[in-house]
Amino acid sequence: MSNSSQTESDHLEISRWQENHGNFLLAVTAAIILFGSGVLACRQSQMLPKSLVRPPIVDPEQVLADQAAEAGDFGPRQTITVRVSGAGSDEGKMKLAVYISPHGFNDPDQALGTDSWIIRDGLCEGKFGLPEGITELAIAAFHDVNDNGILDRNAFGIPSERYGFTGNARGVTGPPTFEEALVPITEGPIDISIR
Repeated sequence: MSNSSQTESDHLEISRWQENHGNFLLAVTAAIILFGSGVLACRQSQMLPKSLVRPPIVDPEQVLADQAAEAGDFGPRQTITVRVSGAGSDEGKMKLAVYISPHGFNDPDQALGTDSWIIRDGLCEGKFGLPEGITELAIAAFHDVNDNGILDRNAFGIPSERYGFTGNARGVTGPPTFEEALVPITEGPIDISIR
């Protein structure tokens, strides 16, 4: 009789261990998933612009002329035409930021200039003047559907609003580099398309 009761208590201990072992594995799996989601959200939020909160340029020609005057360059300006397509609707505005160096790329505070453009039939087009002497640039654009001035993201930090860069550059785990979005500036009119 003592062997029988010993076997039953061993069986009860094993089933309790198996039950707790399953709960332990479930808890470890949930912790790994939560930690991974947190790392992904943190990485995405560090690599993508939080917002383009600088006020729109009221008179781009005057701003560029002032910058050229500060640099001692009073020469002619290069005219750049930009067409942005792929907006999901005509709601909100298209936010653009122009960068002329890799330093501070994708940080609107480091951009040469930012602006907001009206969207019509999913497209927007505009022109701006570029001071002489600039040999390359990159443009980042996003469709600010709710016109709140920021690139909205989902819970995982992935952008929920459409965005694009010159050269149709795309990054693997975040935005592309300046070199991937680079557009060389040449003599004559320059037309740039962003999708």
